[in-house]
Amino acid sequence: MQLNTPSLLWFLTGVVLLLLELSMPSFVLFFFALGAWLTAGAAWLYEISLNTQILIFIVASLVSLLLLRRFVKKAFGGGKSSDGRSDHSLAEAGTKVVVVADIVPPSEGKIKYSGTTWRATASEKIEAGEIAEIVEQDGLLITVQRAGDAEL
Repeated sequence: MQLNTPSLLWFLTGVVLLLLELSMPSFVLFFFALGAWLTAGAAWLYEISLNTQILIFIVASLVSLLLLRRFVKKAFGGGKSSDGRSDHSLAEAGTKVVVVADIVPPSEGKIKYSGTTWRATASEKIEAGEIAEIVEQDGLLITVQRAGDAEL
C-alpha cells in the first residue's frame, strides 16, 4: 500500500484542523480533524470514491463529536470545586482587593487581585486606591463592595 494523494490530503486537512483548534479552543475542530484522519486511513487502505470519502469524513466527525466530546472535555477542561464553582471562578467572596481604576456605576473599573488586574463592577462608587471586598465573580468580571475595614 502506497501513500496516495487523497489520503495525504485528508491527513493534511486533519493537521490544519488541529492547528486551528489550538488557536480557537472550542474543542470542536479536534473531532473534525479526527474525522479527516479516519478518512485518510480509509482512503489509504481502500480505493474509494470522493463521495464516499466525504461521507466517511462527515459521519466520523459527527459521531466522534457526539460520543467523545463530553469525555474529552472533562479530561482536558476545568472541573468543579467542592462548592460547585468551576476552576475558572477563582475569586473568593470576602477577599480584600485594591481598586486600581475608579469604579463608577454603571461603568466598570479595575481591581488588583491574585497578581493581575481584573474588570470590576460595584453598586456604589469606589475610587482608585481604596480597599474593596469581592462579592462574586462572573467570568472575567468581579463584583466588589467597599470593604468594612480598610486593611488588606
